[in-house]
Formats: sequence, C-alpha cells, structure tokens
Amino acid sequence: MCTSRRIAAGRILVVAATALVLLAGPALAQAYYWGDGMPDGKRSIGGGGHLVFYDVGADGRWLNAIEMFGSRYGGAQPPDEDFHLYIVDIDRTILAEVALPYSLWERGDEYWRDLPIPPMQVPRQFGIGLTFNAEQTKGVFVGIDNGPSYSYSWVPGSEGKPTEDFNWMIRATVEDEPFGDPDARELIVLTDGVAFFDTVTGMAADGAVETAGQGALAMGDIVTIRLDAFRPQVAGGVTVVLTTGATVRGALLAIDAESVRLDAGGQERTIPKELIARIDF
Repeated sequence: MCTSRRIAAGRILVVAATALVLLAGPALAQAYYWGDGMPDGKRSIGGGGHLVFYDVGADGRWLNAIEMFGSRYGGAQPPDEDFHLYIVDIDRTILAEVALPYSLWERGDEYWRDLPIPPMQVPRQFGIGLTFNAEQTKGVFVGIDNGPSYSYSWVPGSEGKPTEDFNWMIRATVEDEPFGDPDARELIVLTDGVAFFDTVTGMAADGAVETAGQGALAMGDIVTIRLDAFRPQVAGGVTVVLTTGATVRGALLAIDAESVRLDAGGQERTIPKELIARIDF
C-alpha cells in the first residue's frame, strides 16, 4: 500500500491506494496508480483532457516513466498532429510539457503504452495531464478504473472537474535516482513503435545516427527525431524563437541593443538579436 492525497478546493484528504512495487536495477522503483490496474471502461473527452494526482512521499524524487492504458480511435492513419502530456504541481502550475506524435498510438483494443519523457524531479504532490484534441472521428480512449476519485477532467489553465468514482489509468514510475539522462532533449521514434528521449551526438561514417544513450541507430530504423518535444517550464522564463524556427527556453537575464541574455538550465547564453524572430513570455 502507499498513500496519496486528493486535492480539492480548500481541503486535502489522505487516503490509501494500491501501488505496484517493482525492482528496476539497484534502485527501488515504485509505480503509482489508482485502483487494481484492471480497466472498468474508457473515456474520450472532446475539447477536454485528463489529469490525475499522486503523492510520492518526498520532494525531489525522479519521475522516470509514464504509462497510460488506452487506444486510438478514428481513421486507419493516425492524424498528423501531436497530443500533449503535462507534469503539474499541486496548484496545476505546469512544470513541463511534452509534445508526442499521435502515431505512437495504435488503433483498436486498449493496451498499456509507454509515454516517453526524460527523467525529471517532481514535488511530493504532482499530477500528470493529457490532452488529445479529441473529436468524434479522432482521439484516444483513456482507460478508467473504478474507485474513489483522485482524477479530473481538465485542460491547462483550469482547476478541472473531479471525475465521479473512477480514475484515469495513468501510471507513474518514481525512483530516488534518475533512470536515464535528465538532460536528454531529442525525442527519437523508431519504426517498431519504440520512442525515447536521448541526445544525438553525431553521424557515423555509414550514415547511422549516434546517440549518447542507445549508441548507433540505423537511419532506416528511425521514423523521426524531434528536437523540441520536451519543454520544461522555467520560473520567470521566456521562449526565444530563432529565425531558423528553433527555440531556446530560459530565465531572461538582460536585453540590450545587440543581444538577449538567458539562463538556460544553469548555462548562460547570449543570443544576437539578428538571430531572433520573437520572444514569447
């Protein structure tokens, strides 16, 4: 058993929930979810989204993996667009956003799908949110597990509406150490459906893509490499959009006649103004 807390307007209720405990390497990994892990139905919310909260016992633990039970519906070909995963704190402030291609989901029966993220530290109480821009003819069904509700129908910027007697089947694996590279920022999707964050370090003589974590990947095995899929939020931060379309996120330090200066994840960067298309606050 583990404890988690339901967050409602003006109150916190401490309750017990079933948790699966796994061993992953030398560190103890805890997979947090609500219910017995068996689906009691499924839902898709047109124009809405899904949010579930957890209490993992201490601040600063590492969120190393996220899984969701569900499946895509609609046309045989997935829509050429992204769905969005959010990590939020107890006040629904977004800590990180991940843009993932719809093509990660197969159409048909529901199944557990890994939703890739780089390892990130989270507060003791945090939530995982998902939005799919669902419509009648396209979207993703999210599995539900009956029981006391610690989940919400939610979109970013809202408080959300508590679900009634069920939780979204979203599973968070948390450890005391990162499993993988917290600084990995490239999302790599392979032809077999495997997707993960890594750091691209170059290209080999035979055309293979070299990565820090997975080594050499044959170009024919790669569907896409996305350079800006993980978007951590920085307190007081801005997004600098370059004329090339690339973005740099960080805390704004200074603007002068020639350049913009940022603290980008602890590294100071000076960007000449002629390279900047705009600055989003």
